[in-house]
This record gives sequence, structure tokens and C-alpha cells, in this order.
Amino acid sequence: MKKQNTISYLPFVLLAHLSALVAFAIVRGIQIAYCSVALKDNTLSSEILECMGRGTVFDNHCSLIALVPVTFVLAVQSIIGKENKLVSKVGFWITAVIYFVEFAICTANVVYVKYQFANLNFQAIKALGLGTEVVDMITSSTYLVAFVISTAFCVGFMYLLNFLFKKFVKSSSQYRLVSILVFVLLALLMAVGIRGRSKYKEKHITKTQKTLGTPLNTSFAEFSDQLLLNISAMNAFFYVEKSRAQAEKGNDAFNFMSLTKAKAIATRYNNYPHEADPNSIKNSKHICLVLMEGMSAKLLKVNGYPKTVTPFLDSIYAKSLSYCNFYSAGVITQKGMCATFSTAPVFTHFHSMERIPKTRSVVSTVYRHEGYVTQLFIPHSSTFDNVYGFFAANPFEYRYCQDDYPAEYRSLGWGAPDEYLYNFAINKIDSLVSSGVEKTFNVIYGCSNHPPYSIPKEYFKDGFTEEEAAVYYADVQLSMLYNKIRNTKWGKDALFVFVADHGRNYVSNLMASNHIPLIINHPEVPARVDSTLGVQYDVLPTMLALSGINYKDYNGYGIDLARSKRDTLFFAHSEKYVLRTKDKVYMYAPESDYTEIWGDVPDGFVSIGHQDKAFDRYMKANLQYAIRFVSSN
Repeated sequence: MKKQNTISYLPFVLLAHLSALVAFAIVRGIQIAYCSVALKDNTLSSEILECMGRGTVFDNHCSLIALVPVTFVLAVQSIIGKENKLVSKVGFWITAVIYFVEFAICTANVVYVKYQFANLNFQAIKALGLGTEVVDMITSSTYLVAFVISTAFCVGFMYLLNFLFKKFVKSSSQYRLVSILVFVLLALLMAVGIRGRSKYKEKHITKTQKTLGTPLNTSFAEFSDQLLLNISAMNAFFYVEKSRAQAEKGNDAFNFMSLTKAKAIATRYNNYPHEADPNSIKNSKHICLVLMEGMSAKLLKVNGYPKTVTPFLDSIYAKSLSYCNFYSAGVITQKGMCATFSTAPVFTHFHSMERIPKTRSVVSTVYRHEGYVTQLFIPHSSTFDNVYGFFAANPFEYRYCQDDYPAEYRSLGWGAPDEYLYNFAINKIDSLVSSGVEKTFNVIYGCSNHPPYSIPKEYFKDGFTEEEAAVYYADVQLSMLYNKIRNTKWGKDALFVFVADHGRNYVSNLMASNHIPLIINHPEVPARVDSTLGVQYDVLPTMLALSGINYKDYNGYGIDLARSKRDTLFFAHSEKYVLRTKDKVYMYAPESDYTEIWGDVPDGFVSIGHQDKAFDRYMKANLQYAIRFVSSN
């Protein structure tokens, strides 16, 4: 047997893979350090090392996926004993592009985790195509340094990869059989690495699974009672990959029991009153539903935040009907808006506001039916998150967006700042009232608390961070909006409803991204802090009851919080779903069928187990019935 001319490529593949694992580990270390405020003071180094070790398993999967094209191209040419330089370069650059995408997602994830305390998912990546606002945010002064460094990191790895390719991919001579054996062995090792292995957690498993374990899934990252370490153990590209697979399942993602049984379990609150509250407000001619961007309830001084960044909300909290156990339906804007506007749960695997509700009750339909002139004020473009499209079947009579404001605000990432937007809204409401309109319903969404920030220097008080200054600015403008309206003749008896679109990870807390304020203020509504569990799809039925509106024909998933109570909430938290009780958080990851239970204790949340049959049954019934409730309307 004679040797043949061939290509030596094994050293390149091994060194490229090792370099990628080191690079992924560096990004993971930076993420832990950057978000270290979320770590407990007594965090053991062994826990961090385990996080890095588990992360390597995910990194191994991602790196090997990237190496498949170049390895296959070089191996085939090695076996046939003939190299085509162009084919080799095409294989290399396909691998290089995959690596670039993987590292771009992982480096972007560092900032996203700091912002949302959750990993980037497929929906977040898709948002890049929904408008220039997201691109402006990434390249803004707020994140410019991070953008430049992460881009340099990705480009630097491409340079290293190219260097390794040129140095270690070379012509040589070798027996054909050896080339075949090397390729077969390498292919087997790569297949095993890409498949990965998680410990089996299901009750009913096959004999093969007992031996091999189940394919690598997100549950492998769940090892600690410190959420940051669980988040960081996950490779962000792997997470996007899995969330995309979940999205492709669509409405068939959840099928656990008969639909009749799921409905019976999920709708156990259907006996709540649908009629108008007999103690409702007698004079509610003007209603302002104010959506606050990223305003976690944990930011309020009354909830223990160490700095005074929300003086107005703190002051009005005690003078209003305020809900201290209120949660967003999701952790991004389109989820929170959809739930608040249409009283329906949201799902992580599709864009909630791409779907136009035709028969389900939404705020614009209900209040127009009751004789209110409806208005919507948003600071950015009408296309972002499909806000205008969402109301295409049930439009507001007047809608205002970035196109209606001065040109100077069109160059800002999120459009008109709160100060301008709120004054604009006040003037429009005042014009309607002056023209003889007796009843108005107004949705006003302030976005200045969203990066990129454009906050005047005077709001950086007492050592505020940039994020805290943005919150303080937003709070000051809310105060201006409220006081200016209250000082008008028509606004003395206006009903104010303040609610956030979602929370933010400003503090180390498992639910900070979902725990939000709900503050209802009117002279006739007695002030009290209500501990009733509530979620955004309860806003509309609660408003209707307080407005004195009979809503027997109301078609929604929420309840009137003023007269009804829950013992359990259902909402989304990143790619997971949550059942929240007063003292427990039950989380479920559909992709891996993995569950975990956290106990709510005075100094945070602690892991208290992974199985609860009652929780599991109620969770799956909600998922199955709610997704059909949403998709059928």
C-alpha cells in the first residue's frame, strides 16, 4: 500500500476547538464578573468552578457545530488525495462565520444578562429585524464600549482562526486507510460532543437513556440556588438554538392532557364577578393608563431599595390602591404590552404582538364601545414591536408615534423623551375636552428608562448610576404628568393606572424582572396596599370594574383584582414559565421538561426542590389551555 498526497488538518481542528473553548470560558468569566452583584457574599469558588465546568459542555457542543463544515471539507479532500484551495477556503469561511455568530451572541449576552437577568433567546435575536431602535441601542453611547470590545473580540478570534488554518493545514503524505480512520474517529468524537449528555430526569426513560443519558439540554445548567451561575453556565448560542426549536413547534408545543381537562383546571377562577362593581367610581370620564418602561417594583423605596430613585411613585403608592404582589406576564415589552392590552397570557416561543386579536377584548375596543374617545401615545416608531399592527382590527381613534413629534427626536434611539411625550399627550387630551369630548381613554407609554439613555446631567444625584439616573428622570416626568393633569378641570377626577411593561434586574432577586408596580389612583378609590396576587392580564378587568362598566361579554383570561383573589399566578420568565404563590416560585422549562421550586425567604430565594405533582398539573393545564385561548382569537 502506497502513501498518497493528502492534507494534514487534525492539528488545526484540535487547536481551533481548544482556542474556542478558552474564548468561550473568557466570555463566561467576564459575564460572571460583570453581573457579580447578583452573587451572594459567601459564594464558594467551587460553585463558580462548577459553573465553568458545566459551561464547557455547552461550549463543546457549539464549537463542534462550527467546526463541522471545515472538518468535512478537509477530510474528504484528504481521503481522495486531492486538494482544491477554493473549496478549502469556502469550508473555512463557513466555519469562521458560524464562530463569529456564536461569539457575537455570547458577548451580547453579557449585557443582556445584566439588563434582564436572563439569557438571550430566539425572540430577542429576532428583535434585531423589528426596527432601527434595537440597532441604535446596541451602538449607542450607553453600550458603545461593550459593542466595540465585543466586536474586537469576535474579529480577534477570526484572526486567530485564520492564523491556525494557514499554519497547520498543509500538504503531506499518508496512507488512504489512515485518512479514513482519522476522519471516522474524528466524526464519532464530534457527534458525541455535539449530542452531549444530560442526566436523565424523566420518570419514564428507555434503557438506552439509562446508559447514554438524554441529549444535552438546558436543564444541565441548573445546578445552583444562585440564578446567575445557572444562567452563566449556559452557552447563549445553545440557548438561542433551543428556543428556536421550541418556536418552531408553534401552538402544538403543549399537549399534556385532554383540552377539556386542561380548561377545567386552568379556569378554576371563572366564578369571579363579571358585572360592574356596585362601589365603582361614580365619575371616571377620563382614564390614563400609563405604561412605565422597565420599572421593577424592587426599585421603590417602599420595597426596600437603598436609594431614593422613585420619589413620586413612593409618595403616590401610599395614597392609592397599590398592589405589592403584581407581576408582568413576560420580561420584554411586547409580552407586557400584549397582556396589559388584551388580557391574555403570553408565550416565550412567539412574538405576542404579531398576532392581531379579532374577537378577544382589548382596551381600545372595550372603551370605544363605552363611548370613550381612545388615544394611544408611544415615543418610538409605529412598527416597533408591531404596536400599530396589533391594533389593526381594534384601532384607537387617535394614535401618535415618532412621526408626529419634532425631527430632533427621530434621531434618538427610542424617540420622544418622557418630558416631551407627556406634555404632548396632555395637550391632545386637553384639545379633545375643549372640543366637547366628554370621555377619553388614553394609553401613554414612556420609554426614557430604556437604554440608550439621553438623561440630563442634573438627574445624576447622590452617586446614581446611569440606570438609576434614568429611573429618577422617568419618575420626575411621571410626577409632572400626574400633577399637570390633576390641576386641570377635567383631570381632577381622572382615573390613573400606573403599570410597568416589565421589570428589570437592578437588584439581585429571582423575580425582579417580573415583579412590577400596579398603582391605581382616583379620589374615590380608598388608599390601601393590597397583597392580592396579580398579573398584567388582570389590568383591564380591574379597570372595567372600577370604571363602573358591566362586562358580562368580556372575553379574557384575567380577573377583577378589586373583588377577586388568586392563590397562584401563571406567567413567563425568559424561556421558562412560572407559577407564583405567596411564598413559592415553581418554574418549568418546556424544552427539557425540567422543573425547579424556589422558596421566597426574607433575604432572597432558595432552591427547595424539583418536583411537585399539584404544581406540575396546574402548570401544564395553563400552558395547554392558554395557548389555545390565545391562538383562537
